[in-house]
Amino acid sequence: MKLVAPSTPLRGEVELPVSKSIANRFQIIAALAGKNISFPDSAPEDVITLRNALAATTTEVNVGMAGTAMRFLTAYFSIVEERQVLLVGNSRMYKRPIEDLVKALQLLGAGVSYLEEYGFPPLSINGKNLLGGTINMSASVSSQFVSALMMIACKMKSGLTINLNGKVLSRPYIELSASCIRQCGIDVHFNGNTIRISSGEYKIPTLNIEADWSSASYFYSLICANPKSKLLLKGLNLNSIQGDSIISEWFKPLGVSSTQKENGVEIYSSGDIDFPLEMDFKNNPDLAQTFAFLAACLGKELKLTGLDNLRLKETDRISALRTELEKLGLEVLVADNSLEVRGAIKVDSVTIQTYNDHRMAMSAVVLSNRMELEILNPEVVCKSFPAFWNELSRVVK
Repeated sequence: MKLVAPSTPLRGEVELPVSKSIANRFQIIAALAGKNISFPDSAPEDVITLRNALAATTTEVNVGMAGTAMRFLTAYFSIVEERQVLLVGNSRMYKRPIEDLVKALQLLGAGVSYLEEYGFPPLSINGKNLLGGTINMSASVSSQFVSALMMIACKMKSGLTINLNGKVLSRPYIELSASCIRQCGIDVHFNGNTIRISSGEYKIPTLNIEADWSSASYFYSLICANPKSKLLLKGLNLNSIQGDSIISEWFKPLGVSSTQKENGVEIYSSGDIDFPLEMDFKNNPDLAQTFAFLAACLGKELKLTGLDNLRLKETDRISALRTELEKLGLEVLVADNSLEVRGAIKVDSVTIQTYNDHRMAMSAVVLSNRMELEILNPEVVCKSFPAFWNELSRVVK
């Protein structure tokens, strides 16, 4: 995919995909209620992967590279009685740790075991009734481990209390899970680092799944770098349960205003930019690449902290960012959970490798405001935003 700088400010409307975070939580909850939610094949790939996995009747269920599906299904199949499943994925999936979730499930009596390397997929799962009770677990690797347990908690005879130990990453995603569970008739008490969920039966209401705020971040970034642009991001709500809706606040000092309209959020860029020197992504790791590439595009120094689990995503995102930003002539300093971008772009064109990571592709697009840009393997965007390139072409002239 080759891109050049827009000749005029961006104008138009953007059809965003459904939030895969919300969609996948409701898919698991509906399945536990004996129902299913219908999604077209044009939905994000991660949503379709989970849809197909839940509908599978075979012993082997393959989720490919869908990390959310792997984690949610590990818990889901653990409580589906008399179902034996081999839960498998691609080679990258077998490098993504799942020990904290499996250990918690085993302590609750679940029949989960490793097929290959300890602590990593693939898994063998024998579904059974689980009594529940109280469990202590870490949330320092992935909030999805916690969310996976939360969604099956009401199916346990005694319900479940989860005590979170140590640093809690991506807390807004745990709160998102609590909200989805509550919408389906189950009480959730989330105070401090303790989550209590009583036993009960899900009741699935008519659902209106929000558009995806993480996907919106790429258009916020684009218009920030192209002043006087105005876009309507359809389906968004400023009063959202999605943690990444924080971008409406984060972009204010970057000169981008957000106004709620009847059918979405209108964003406008003034060009008055007060760029921060440091940002913490502990609760919003999916936004880190967006801001790293934006800082590079604008020639701003930025230290990104709270990147604790960025090495465990679709790729090692810290390493990938360092490699691609250094291609631009920038200085990139990396520590265990931080990355610092310094200097100004020194090239007129660049080819960005995407590492089979949808967010690398979409977050790098902002560089097209500065240079000729080529994105390799552009189809990776299908994981979360299949129509991204079409929507981009509608607003960039």
